[in-house]
Amino acid sequence: MGFSGRWPKLVLIAVPIIIVLVGAGTRMYESLQPNTKKAIRLVQESNSRKENFTIQQYLYTTVYHRMDRGEAITIDGWHASVRPGSTEEADVDFVYRDKDGVHVASWSANLTKGSVDAKNDAARDLSWH
Repeated sequence: MGFSGRWPKLVLIAVPIIIVLVGAGTRMYESLQPNTKKAIRLVQESNSRKENFTIQQYLYTTVYHRMDRGEAITIDGWHASVRPGSTEEADVDFVYRDKDGVHVASWSANLTKGSVDAKNDAARDLSWH
């Protein structure tokens, strides 16, 4: 019996092993990231005010779309800082500038609970809550 007779068994063994290795590698990569990156990702992936959109997706359909249409918008991007005395609480900002001035949307992210709270009106305009 050659390779052609054994390939189903090899697939049944190899595919689950590959899935486990990829999952473990992804988990290890995420655990090694600094808390500031984790906080930014938590905010980006949280629910926006538009149904079934994350905040990052909502930004792409609004701010980034306006910039792509030629509006004079400068995107400073995402910034985060871990609160002094805490390793699990972070403040996250998204900053951009347009003809109306500087816009800063600020959130508070709790990495332990996985919660995100809007801290100002700009963030509330983007967020679900």
